[in-house]
Amino acid sequence: MKERIYSIPLSEALEQDCDCIMCQVAKTMEENNLDYFLGPSMMEPECRMITNNRGFCPRHLTALYERGNRLSLALMLDTHLEEVRGRLKKRSKLFKMTGFGSGGAKKSVEKLVDDLDKIVGSCAVCDKLDNEIEAAAENLVYLWDKEKDFRDKFSRSKGLCLPHMKMVVKASTEELSGKSLDEFIRELMLLENARLDELNEDVHWFTQKYDYRNQDAPWGNAKDALPRAVKRLGGE
Repeated sequence: MKERIYSIPLSEALEQDCDCIMCQVAKTMEENNLDYFLGPSMMEPECRMITNNRGFCPRHLTALYERGNRLSLALMLDTHLEEVRGRLKKRSKLFKMTGFGSGGAKKSVEKLVDDLDKIVGSCAVCDKLDNEIEAAAENLVYLWDKEKDFRDKFSRSKGLCLPHMKMVVKASTEELSGKSLDEFIRELMLLENARLDELNEDVHWFTQKYDYRNQDAPWGNAKDALPRAVKRLGGE
């Protein structure tokens, strides 16, 4: 069943002391997807068609390279480069330089920029990861609604970063309705507001520690407040 696919990683993330359980799940998914594209699947025609067409964003291309499986990466990039060359050569044939002062040349350049945007702005890993994270967000709402143990653990967790909170709120409108939806949003907001209150206090005390009058005062939980604020506001 679709709603059961990501139950285990979500439950495992709840057992860890992480700032956002969805970020933790996303990390696991990302590692699995990097292994997927460098594994036997990269020889399958359907997978190769995707990597040829979509390529990889700079971050995931670097991550694939750093995994050390040079042959698998080279095989994928060999056919992806053929695809890229084909697109640009096709554009070159249509590109007629008539002077940058003319409308025709500007239009041709704009089309070339659009081609390059499509080449450098797409990523097979990102596409697969985005779909899986959205499914995990739906699954989180499902588990909250159906399993009391999951719900109780979630209410005691550190909650979600704001980007994943947005994703989960959106998923809740697809999975829940009426009283269940109201209750989920209310409990989620209570959890998130409580964590934001704590974080705001810690960040504020972090700033106050730079006042010489507070130099001997204890840090409390403020010492790592800044990286926690970055994770809460922007995710990992």
